Amino acid sequence: MATKTKAKTETTEKKELTDEQIGEMSLFERLVHIRREFAGSQVGKSGVNDHGEFLYFELKDIKPVIDPILRKYHTLFLVTFPSGVAKGTLYNLDALSDQITFEFDMAHIKEPAKFRMNEAQACGAEQTYYRRYLYYLLLDIAPNDEFDGAPKAPAAPVPAPPVTLPKQKKPATSAERSQVKKTLTDADGNADELQIKALKEALKALREVDPSQDEFIQEIALKTDSFTKIKRSACEQLIVTVQQMREQYLSENEGQLWEE
Repeated sequence: MATKTKAKTETTEKKELTDEQIGEMSLFERLVHIRREFAGSQVGKSGVNDHGEFLYFELKDIKPVIDPILRKYHTLFLVTFPSGVAKGTLYNLDALSDQITFEFDMAHIKEPAKFRMNEAQACGAEQTYYRRYLYYLLLDIAPNDEFDGAPKAPAAPVPAPPVTLPKQKKPATSAERSQVKKTLTDADGNADELQIKALKEALKALREVDPSQDEFIQEIALKTDSFTKIKRSACEQLIVTVQQMREQYLSENEGQLWEE
């Protein structure tokens, strides 16, 4: 009975945190609360790295959750890019001179025309990338540790046999893409709203990194009557295929994408 009473008291104390109490906190204290609340919010990860076999947070996952938390603690996180530096500043809205800054040097996309981007598009891609990592610093997110469902290490080290890694597959050929489109009506049951939304987001992400796939995406939209007529299993298969195409493109071009 005592344990239940204690837990109830702690919950009540958390709920009774007032604007006045928050206003008396230092900015570092607020940052601790911000990170704790974000970590406990169970935010979903929509980013998929098929090559590394892990999920990661994208900006669209982070922003809707963190913005209300920042407002709750009377703070503002402002991102700027002065002189080749990615800079994020956490402001105390009760005392604007009270600030915490996160920053690092930026790299730039090398030869954007090679990736069918003009300079403005390359600038936008860079800013989106660095904004995400500034929020990672703010919220103390360690992306390389986010291997969901990774097996635990054995109690004692076991020598691993030599492994020959498979060669990276080439981007999907016209024949392979035609086969994907052909399967769009093979299974029973139309895709639901969430599946169609996931497909659109996957296609959008593919176009952002490889604009040459625009014709393929338009053909998918045409064949599915603007994504209104697509079978459930075909939609799931197409989402996986598109994500693999995107990750493969990024993997094959990673060495050419950035320069110091």
